[in-house]
Amino acid sequence: MSALFIGLLIVGGFGFYLYSFLDDLDIEGDVEEVLDEVMGEELVGEEVETLVYDGSEPVFVTIYAHNEDSWASLIDTEQGYLFYRAGLIERAELLKGYDIEWDWQSDLPVIEAIEENDVFGAPFMDETNGENVLVYIESLGVDIDPHVHTNNLADVAYLMEQLGASPSGVIGGSRYIECGRDHLDFLDFVSWRKMVGIESDGYVYGNVYPDAKWKPTILSGPAMGGHWFDDWTSGVWMPGDEDAFYDHDESNEIIYIGEGYPHDSTIIGSPQASGAEVYASDGSYIQELVEKITNGELATGTTGGDRFMYTASIHIRDIDVVRERGEEKANTVEGLSIVLDELEPLREAGLIEYVTFEQAASIWNNKYGAVPHQVNLEDFSFYEEVEGQARQYCKK
Repeated sequence: MSALFIGLLIVGGFGFYLYSFLDDLDIEGDVEEVLDEVMGEELVGEEVETLVYDGSEPVFVTIYAHNEDSWASLIDTEQGYLFYRAGLIERAELLKGYDIEWDWQSDLPVIEAIEENDVFGAPFMDETNGENVLVYIESLGVDIDPHVHTNNLADVAYLMEQLGASPSGVIGGSRYIECGRDHLDFLDFVSWRKMVGIESDGYVYGNVYPDAKWKPTILSGPAMGGHWFDDWTSGVWMPGDEDAFYDHDESNEIIYIGEGYPHDSTIIGSPQASGAEVYASDGSYIQELVEKITNGELATGTTGGDRFMYTASIHIRDIDVVRERGEEKANTVEGLSIVLDELEPLREAGLIEYVTFEQAASIWNNKYGAVPHQVNLEDFSFYEEVEGQARQYCKK
């Protein structure tokens, strides 16, 4: 028997997934006998469920933007801050016009600038109905997430609260991998939990603000420095730490909403600041994912009734114009409008739905029964280019 795909195996009431092919097995007999030999033990009273490819599941798309801890110099003058503020309002109002709720992630410098500048009586406050810009964009359907690399997530969430916003439990800015050799022969996993600063009680405690206490519940965008080889999986699960990242570990209580391949040159230009090329444009990753689902290339569930949730993200820069060495590479609002218009037929057909990270987690728990599912980038049209440039980078 060749290329026998084993989907969901239930033994004694315990279900687990085997997403692999068993090639060129020299085994005769029915599936039950094959499973006995593969598992190395006799299975009694087993029930084998097969995968369903009915093309009926939508892709849940999150849109997110983030700023960095290095932005202090961009917003340390009133002119610089007001320029940034106007762009943020424009992006939030654009997405409100498309009836899309999304995630805005921030580090300390921008939050501190809002605290310093958005004060009662400032003339520009009329643009936001007298509210600071954080409260204003939240009223437009924006989820407010902390995002850090060197600062403390609880400190950022605390300051957001002081400004009247309700920060989410979404983790922004984490890393999960770096150049090495143990994974794919050129990468090593790192501890994202340690970088987040999660204590044994599940909370993150503040450094700058002693009273700060924040509960992370959702992981977003685990990356590699320079975005050379971020996690580009579609699906949802509870990831383990370090080399157990792709294991579903319910004990950690944190849900990861896979972002697929979120970078799009129409929106952010190419290459990235690190030099990494961007291999999708005009929403092409999401279109390819939808095509694979509707064409029956990707499973949508099992004959036992489980359904698989598919996810993707669109990353937008938290600035109005993306520049590299003074040269304009992309206009964020114009590029985002192009991509959203390109994807609108899929939305109208019910093939994609825009959600926030927290909404995605709720859908996974309530509609999909918290069934873990992963589809990585390997079978997509530009994967070889993505992996190839990351390998080349790690050789340096």
